[in-house]
Amino acid sequence: MSALEPLAEQIARISLQEAQVPPLPGQGRWCAQQVVEHLILTYELTSGSVSRHLKSGHLPKNRRSLLEFVLRVQTIGLGYMPDGIPAIRAFRPSQFTPEDGLTIAARFMETAEEMDRLLVAARRKFGIQACGEHPFFGVMRVDEWRRYHAIHAAHHAGQLRNAIRYAQSLQAAPEGADPLTPAPVRRGA
Repeated sequence: MSALEPLAEQIARISLQEAQVPPLPGQGRWCAQQVVEHLILTYELTSGSVSRHLKSGHLPKNRRSLLEFVLRVQTIGLGYMPDGIPAIRAFRPSQFTPEDGLTIAARFMETAEEMDRLLVAARRKFGIQACGEHPFFGVMRVDEWRRYHAIHAAHHAGQLRNAIRYAQSLQAAPEGADPLTPAPVRRGA
């Protein structure tokens, strides 16, 4: 899971307070912890789906709707995940215990490593056959799960960076300054 380590390192450096500040308060944007909680929820989805098929020994039925096919081509095939599409309700981080960056990063990596362990086991057991089901993309093979998660993490990397940058800018704002009002621009003399 070394591809996820840069995200974990980013989040590990922030305080409890910084992890909870959404970048544009009131705009429905996620704070740094919510971004990572969302990724953790998607890793848990993958782990659950793959684990069920590993335990049962049965491969999922290889059927997809036209919409699932189009979404797969767009995301997994072309590597494009559009901005502004709300996450499925089950993957929205609505309830969580506020934690500092180190704790969040550790849980993030632990969940990703568990998913990786299950994907390795699925590759051994099922080979190149589908080993789990995604709610948008239908049945997926191990290589497709890995590509999806790499694209998904990259999709949220900028959002995480922005949430952290915004939270840290509030910490650096002068005492009494309104953090939502930009500082005046000074022109050269």
